[in-house]
Amino acid sequence: MLRADEPLRAAVVDGDAVRGVALAQRMARRGYGAMPFHGATGLLKALQGGWRFDLLLLHPEHETAWADLSAACRLRRMPMLLIAEDSAWRTPPAVEALCHGHGLVDFAPLPLADHELEWRLRALLSRSRTPARPSAGAQELVCGDYRFLQDERLVLRRGREVRLDPREFDLALMLFRHLGQLLTREFLWIALWKRPPHEGARALNIAAASVRKKLALQEDGGLVLRAAYGRGYMLQEVRSQAEFACEPAGYAEA
Repeated sequence: MLRADEPLRAAVVDGDAVRGVALAQRMARRGYGAMPFHGATGLLKALQGGWRFDLLLLHPEHETAWADLSAACRLRRMPMLLIAEDSAWRTPPAVEALCHGHGLVDFAPLPLADHELEWRLRALLSRSRTPARPSAGAQELVCGDYRFLQDERLVLRRGREVRLDPREFDLALMLFRHLGQLLTREFLWIALWKRPPHEGARALNIAAASVRKKLALQEDGGLVLRAAYGRGYMLQEVRSQAEFACEPAGYAEA
């Protein structure tokens, strides 16, 4: 068990030992207990030996490391921040599956300033502390006036169908699954378009604006879709949390 006065423990995996130690030192200066690992094998052995970490920072060098560590993070609900130069981005199946599962993964392009590293970590840790909402196993998701029929890829608002194109549906479902949590642009781009955003890309902005309009996600409707400039999007409730608790349809309270 982690005592209240203990720092959060971060594992830092980087094949470049100098860069990995430097990142661990940056984390330590920000109050984290950081331990560098030269590769995925070292961290996996530590986890199998009983070591526990609160989050993982990974500079991926090859796809096998992403797959193995994605599986380990999913099993332990350990958030993972993937840090890489733009030219190094990939989305292997295990990481893509993690995006569509509990969502405890995010992506940060280098260079990464200290303040940006901090808010990304805070956003990721916030997701890990929120109970997981239903994902692939649930047929329906109910959230206030909204009902998502995942097999039919339909969304109903107050019993009436709202027509969304496939990508808008995926974006809306992801936002509702992560109600009250900031989803970064990089996370959404890789989850929806299978690639990181490039400078000037506006497809996410357009999709978010369309979802906001079609689903009436304005303050007077109880749920509002907010844009955090340069960071991402967050769906927030503006009435009581109980009224907008998202649940599988079979478990929603009467």
